[in-house]
Parts: sequence; structure tokens; C-alpha cells
Amino acid sequence: AYGRGGAALISVLCDGPFFDGSYADLAAARRALDAEGLAVPLLAKEFILDRRQLVLARENGADSALLIVRILDEPTLAGLVRDARSLGLEPLVEVTTEDELAVALRAEARVVGVNARDLDTLCMDPERARRVLAAIPPGIVALHLSGVKTEADVAALARTRADGALVGEVLMRAADPAPLLAAFVAASRSA
Repeated sequence: AYGRGGAALISVLCDGPFFDGSYADLAAARRALDAEGLAVPLLAKEFILDRRQLVLARENGADSALLIVRILDEPTLAGLVRDARSLGLEPLVEVTTEDELAVALRAEARVVGVNARDLDTLCMDPERARRVLAAIPPGIVALHLSGVKTEADVAALARTRADGALVGEVLMRAADPAPLLAAFVAASRSA
């Protein structure tokens, strides 16, 4: 449904303990997209701490893997960025602050996602997210993560530095997410 709705990338939860996801879910998503002839890349959304997780992501059909600056020290992040690329994965490096953005850029991130959710309080902070997005240099893909719920949200983001947005909960709760996703894609182009 996401592929038919126009998703440019589909995020698949692979973490079991916190999100009830799995690498088997990732493989099932790859099979479903391939069966419909939909060439949509898949993001393995996991708390990646080790190269073995990147290998599992690739083996199960991922094209990209989430690396979260906040949970990795700088040398480990840089190593995982290199490892991901060596496996044919483009890492999506998640940041929340300008300091974390600097770490991501030193690790040679080419795709940076700014999480609008403060991971300490779990509260949304859209102003901080806009500020960090604006600081992402040209040539780096800038994504807005968390908090997108309406077409108006998408249209507002389309007028910022964001090249895209990761939309989760509102689509997951929809009985058929394809029409809502199509409306979001249209809103992003009309802004």
C-alpha cells in the first residue's frame, strides 16, 4: 500500500524488544514490493550498534539502515557509515541537535534525518527540528522525522530545507494508508 501510495522509501521496524518488529518483517516487505513490481527502497529501522545488524538488514532486503548519532560514539558511527556503504546500504543518520549534526557530517553522512521528537522527554520540538534542518548543508539529503500528521504538515515541511519526511504513526493507523500517503505526496508537490 505504501508503494502504491507513492512512498519514496519505506521504513520497516526491525527492533523486536521495543517495537515488535523483525528482520523477517523487512524480508516480507521486500517480497511484497517485488511481487508488485514496485522498486521502492527499504529502510531497516533498528537500534544499530554493530556491523552484524547491517549484514542482517542487507540480507533481508534493505537498501538503507538507520544509524542514530545519540546512541553511537563518533568512531563507531563513522565505522558503521563505511560498513553500511560497503554492504550496498546508504545510511540514514538520525540527529536531534546541531552538535549531533556536526558528528553526522564528520562521519560523511549523505542522508541526515532530523528527529523532531526530543528523545529525552519524548515531546515534539518542531522549532528545534526546523533549526537543525536549516543547518544541513546543500548536497546532503535532509529528512524530517516524527510528528507529521496532516497534509498541512507536509505542505509546511515542503517549504523548508527538508527534502522529505518520514511518516509513521498516522499511516500505520490508517486502514488503507495508500490514499493518505498519496495526499501527502500531492501536498509536498503543491507547496
